[in-house]
Amino acid sequence: MESEAIARLQTKEAGKPSSNVSSAIFSWRRWWRHLARQLRRYDEDYYPQRRENGQLTYLAVSKASPAGQKLTACQRVAVKLTLHSPDDLIALGTGVAALRQQRLLRLTEEAEAQGGLLSHEDLACLLCSSLATIKRDVHELRQQDLRVPTRGQVKDIGKGVSHKVQIVGDYLAGYTFSEIERRRHHSIGAIRRYCDDFVRIIRLQAQHGLAAIRSATGLSERLIQEYLTLYQQCPAANDRLQILLGTPDAATATPAEIKRGRLIP
Repeated sequence: MESEAIARLQTKEAGKPSSNVSSAIFSWRRWWRHLARQLRRYDEDYYPQRRENGQLTYLAVSKASPAGQKLTACQRVAVKLTLHSPDDLIALGTGVAALRQQRLLRLTEEAEAQGGLLSHEDLACLLCSSLATIKRDVHELRQQDLRVPTRGQVKDIGKGVSHKVQIVGDYLAGYTFSEIERRRHHSIGAIRRYCDDFVRIIRLQAQHGLAAIRSATGLSERLIQEYLTLYQQCPAANDRLQILLGTPDAATATPAEIKRGRLIP
C-alpha cells in the first residue's frame, strides 16, 4: 500500500492510555486505582462489543465527522466487523474477486449501521488488497446499483440500494432461493433472513414509525427505508409478496391481509 495511505491509517490508531501520575504525589494504591479507571474507560470507549467467531473490532471515523476534516481531528468509533462469514465460502466458489467484493459490501454496511464509515485505505488494510483493487471493486459494485457507503463518498451516494434489498427484490421477481444463491453468492439461510427482515419491517410500519422500527429490528434507517420503498413499488397481487405476508405472524398466528398495497394487521 502507498506510504501516504499507510500514514493516514496510522493517525487513526487508538492512543495508548496516558498517565501523567507522579509517584511523589500519589501513593502506589491510589496510582493503581487511577490506572484501573483509565484502562476501564479506554476499554469502554474502544472495545464495548462482544465479538463472535470471525469478527473483529476496528476504529472507524464517525459519521458525525464532517467531510474534509483532517483525520487527526475526526471523532472515532469502535465498530464490530464480520471479516469472515459462512456465506463467504459460497462467494469463494465463484472466485477471489467475488469473495472480496462480498466482504467489502458487508464491512461497509456494518460500519455504517454502527455509526462509522470506512475509507478505501481501511478496506485495503482489512482485505489485504491494494488501493487500486479496492477502488475498482467499489466502482464495479456501484455500476450494479449497489450502495457502498465509504467515507469519501457517503455524502454523494444518491442512487443505489443495499445488496440485501436486491436479494429480496430477486425473490419478489420470481427467482428461487437456489437461483438467488448462485446469482448473489449468499447462502439460502441468509436469503431467508433478509426476507424475514423485510416482512418484519412491513408488519411494524403499519403501527410504528421509523425510529421504533429501527429499535425493534436493529437495522439501519437507510435499510429500513429501502425495504419500505421496495414494498411500496411491489404490486399487491405479487404472488411472492402474498406468500411472505401470508405466513402467520409468530405473535398472533394470524395471516396478514394485503389490500391495495397496504398491510392490514
